[in-house]
Amino acid sequence: MAIVKMNKFTLLTFESKKEELLRRLQGFSNVEFINLQDENLLEANEELKTLNKDEVDSNIAKYEEDLSKAKTTLDFLTHYMPKKSGLKALEDDKENLTIDELENAVKNINWNEIYCKVKEKEDELHSIESKITKLEGEIEVLTPWQALDISFEALNELNMVSTFVGSISKQYEGQLNESLDAEYVEIISRGNNDINILVVSLKERHDEVLNLLRGFGFSSFKSEFDEIPQVVITNHAHEIEELKSKIFFVKEEVASFEEDYKKMKLVYDYLTNIVLRYKASNNFLRTTNTVAIQGWCEVEKNEELQKICKEALNDDYYISFEEVKEDEVDAVPVKLKNGLLNKTFESVTEMYSLPKYNEVDPTPLLVPFYLIFFGMMVADVGYGLVMLIAAFCAMKFLKLNKKNEDFARFFLFLSIPTIVIGLIYGSFFGDAVKIPGLINPTEDVNTLLVASIVFGVIQIFFGLCIKAYTLIKAGKPKDAFYDVGSWLITLISIGVLAGTIMLGWPSIVKYIAIAAMIFGMLVIVLTGGRAEKTKGAQIGQGLYSLYGITSYIGDLVSYTRLMALGLSGGCIAGALNLLMKSLTGPAIILLPFVFVAAHVFNLLLGLLGAYVHTARLQYVEYFSKFYEGGGKAFTPFKASEKYMNLKEN
Repeated sequence: MAIVKMNKFTLLTFESKKEELLRRLQGFSNVEFINLQDENLLEANEELKTLNKDEVDSNIAKYEEDLSKAKTTLDFLTHYMPKKSGLKALEDDKENLTIDELENAVKNINWNEIYCKVKEKEDELHSIESKITKLEGEIEVLTPWQALDISFEALNELNMVSTFVGSISKQYEGQLNESLDAEYVEIISRGNNDINILVVSLKERHDEVLNLLRGFGFSSFKSEFDEIPQVVITNHAHEIEELKSKIFFVKEEVASFEEDYKKMKLVYDYLTNIVLRYKASNNFLRTTNTVAIQGWCEVEKNEELQKICKEALNDDYYISFEEVKEDEVDAVPVKLKNGLLNKTFESVTEMYSLPKYNEVDPTPLLVPFYLIFFGMMVADVGYGLVMLIAAFCAMKFLKLNKKNEDFARFFLFLSIPTIVIGLIYGSFFGDAVKIPGLINPTEDVNTLLVASIVFGVIQIFFGLCIKAYTLIKAGKPKDAFYDVGSWLITLISIGVLAGTIMLGWPSIVKYIAIAAMIFGMLVIVLTGGRAEKTKGAQIGQGLYSLYGITSYIGDLVSYTRLMALGLSGGCIAGALNLLMKSLTGPAIILLPFVFVAAHVFNLLLGLLGAYVHTARLQYVEYFSKFYEGGGKAFTPFKASEKYMNLKEN
């Protein structure tokens, strides 16, 4: 399989029937709208200028407000709902619903009542938390004065004396005692930089004492409480405990709203769908009574789209389909369609870039190489079996969402070459289990090196052949010969020439290889700059193109990582086994745990390295030979699936 064939549809219908049409298209999930209101498109098409821009219905404000309420409710409840842990966290607990089933379910939900109930609890919690914050703040302020055994109110009511309560810097403590030797001075507490004091003086000395204190930077302390600080602090602490207890019971009550939480998830997706339908109008044009819609649809889905239009609009519509034009190729959204094995590896392609609509889908072309290269880098029967069992059990016993299921299947497929090449290398958790292998990686390093480079040559040549095929299919056979054939001739000739020198092949083979190499190089030099305007520039660009032969050498060197990573993983596993054999005495009890931990660590390290370096070989060495990318993903108009999975009606 490959890139799904698309076509453009144009749909005209009455504005009054737009809502029902969009509702059905949302469930269909197979059309992507073209923005007819785009200024560049309007400038290029005079006919479109005669139409008005369709507008979003003013009712959207109400639904956006409702959606905000639903989101607020869910955000609050999420903190108090049971959390899944471990492998259960990977499971998909979304309901599978059609658009109709979702709407029917929401009709029976009094979601505004749920919102008010949850809002009330949220406000109650915020109110309690605010009280606690206020009380804690007051405790913090009073704590330095808790040794004071009289209330601030009682101090203020003394008639014969004046009292001063506040703080001064520690550096003035000595001077304070000397200056106020006729007054009563009590140090209530000491801080890092200040001292908190109580000064009692005769009424007639009030102003004099106050001026003295101000000279020491005195900061007066005022309090509204009529009890002694320690009593206030104790009462506050008890009140805080009561409030915290109240918070606990409120949270317990909120945690019991699990059914309401599930209902609000459906409400959220339902309201999101309505908002999306309203906003879709930003893509359309209209007259007074009609609306014009354009978009992309899979060719295979044309009949289904027509059927939906018929059901939603009766006969009040016009629809036409157009094949993709050459000047529209860059604008056509791309959707890949592959079998189970290749589909699992589509993520590798997507991580690099989707192909353009007129390109070859590289996914099926990278899968065999990805499997082999990954297997060569991990190359251990034990590790492969762990991957196989873990992936199989995850898919079999866990209700995974699509993303996690694809991830598990990805490693399920990769476990097969890991096991096979592990058997070839004779590696089973390193050398923990002795099995006969065809190759001993630590002794047959040269064999592994040659095998790695051979795989590199095969992949590079295969990439060049794909490029030649693409050019020939596009009606450019000469370009295929100039840009690919010349390089194949040159590179094969160099390989044959190296073979005659190293392996002593007949001289006639050597001369043929030299002649072919010179011919290939001349073609590269003479045609590599054919796009240039002057002869000098053409030859200069051709010579520069020939210099690109050095990049092929670099590419081949890159493939030695197949040997390096496979060898390093096996050596680390062997070293770990050797260390574990040295455990003696009571420490031998720890052997199973150490074995599992050590090899899990080495496996994860190996998987990470193999994943990164295998992808790198595809992206840099392979794709650069034939693949451009830059395609735009097909993003259909569809229902929200944040809290539910959409299924077809």
